[in-house]
Amino acid sequence: MVTNPVWLMPVTNALCSFAVSGGRAFTQVRRTIDGSDKEVCVALNTADGNELWATAVENNTSYTGGVGYDDGPRTTPAVAGDSVYVLSSYLNLCRLNLTNGAVIWSTNLLTGYGGSMINYQNAASPLLDNGLLYLNANCGAGSILALRTSDGSPAWRSQSVGLTHSTPVLAAIHGIRQLIFATQSGLVSLDPQSGVMLWQFAYPFQFAISIGASPVVYDDMVFICGAHAYGMGSVVMQANLTNNSWTAQQLWSTNNPASHWMTPVAHQGFLYGLFGIQQFDSPNAQLTCMDMRTGEVKWSVAGFGRGGTLLVDQQLLILTETGFLVLAQADPNAYTELGRFLAIPNYYGDSNKCWNAPAVADGRVYIRSTSFGACFDLSGPALKLAPPQTISPNKIQLTVRTATGTALDPSRVAAMELRASTNLAFSPSVWAKLTNDLVLTNGIVHVNDVDAGFSRSRFFIVSESK
Repeated sequence: MVTNPVWLMPVTNALCSFAVSGGRAFTQVRRTIDGSDKEVCVALNTADGNELWATAVENNTSYTGGVGYDDGPRTTPAVAGDSVYVLSSYLNLCRLNLTNGAVIWSTNLLTGYGGSMINYQNAASPLLDNGLLYLNANCGAGSILALRTSDGSPAWRSQSVGLTHSTPVLAAIHGIRQLIFATQSGLVSLDPQSGVMLWQFAYPFQFAISIGASPVVYDDMVFICGAHAYGMGSVVMQANLTNNSWTAQQLWSTNNPASHWMTPVAHQGFLYGLFGIQQFDSPNAQLTCMDMRTGEVKWSVAGFGRGGTLLVDQQLLILTETGFLVLAQADPNAYTELGRFLAIPNYYGDSNKCWNAPAVADGRVYIRSTSFGACFDLSGPALKLAPPQTISPNKIQLTVRTATGTALDPSRVAAMELRASTNLAFSPSVWAKLTNDLVLTNGIVHVNDVDAGFSRSRFFIVSESK
């Protein structure tokens, strides 16, 4: 299955994702301005991908390395109302005007709060809620900050905990809303309005270098993980509340599977996400389903890499490291793929990889690699091409359905196109277009008398224009 993008644009040198609001898609890039390298927040028009504005938010682009030629900012902007909030690799926080990118206010956590930088620089995005921004300034006493969105002033400060690359989360456990940070010493849960600690949980492993995944909460359980390559692993703890007193206990831990920085999702008590194999993660990292309460691995499928996973309408939407967008069922019994297509072309590990998560807004999916950004309209059920059926020695029949099994609307058939190739390495744009009639019967498209060719292998794709 292949779907044509609404737009596909060069968006270079960054490891962050898109935030979408007000007809704009916001992200960060590394860009040379007047001969100087800077981190820049850009706003793209969601209709066509064209850049609307660009605002420099960081002058320091010295990165530790270990990424590739496409190294750059790691954090994703946050949006509320008419403003965009951006946190740079060196902890410079800016509030920008959503319409034109003008700086409303900025504050540097290193100089303003005495913070210090960690290895590989900051990758934690700002968490925005109810007029407050939640961050870790890595400044010793009072490291966790709640800053007012109005002017950047502190509403409260709490805890002496070290910064990791993990973005904090807000969740309700036992009906109590709480703010959860993955710090260097363990998980810390705070009251979002006051900063008062509710509970804390020490990792069953020694922190080393980086924790990039965010905490994942389901019911009374919290999952967190660090890279197996760094001697860390996966753990789930349970938060208990008795007589207004919180306790935290470990349910299970393991060093395999573990994830380097890919945050899984939780659905009906099961975790679904991208996990590395033994040591260093790779483009072959596995999509894995785990029982969140026991740690039992229900199934794993290799070849997904270090991309991102979302839960959308109770289905899994996965962006693979090599640029495929995959839709699969959130089913602990078996891996069932509903469809996939190559969304970002020309994967190359040093300059064009997807180390981030997709964003979904109004039926559209926004994705990016370290070289490109793209938008796909998936508001209708995706197309699924069934395996070819042989009808004679040299002829086959192709069948196209929706991935969900719903009937195809006749209006979609006119925009549908099938192509064929004997080499998967070729770009789909150069595959030969089939001229056979597309026949719609009972909501299913049949393509008859397709030439099977003389090659031992022939590949087919279906796409539709929007």
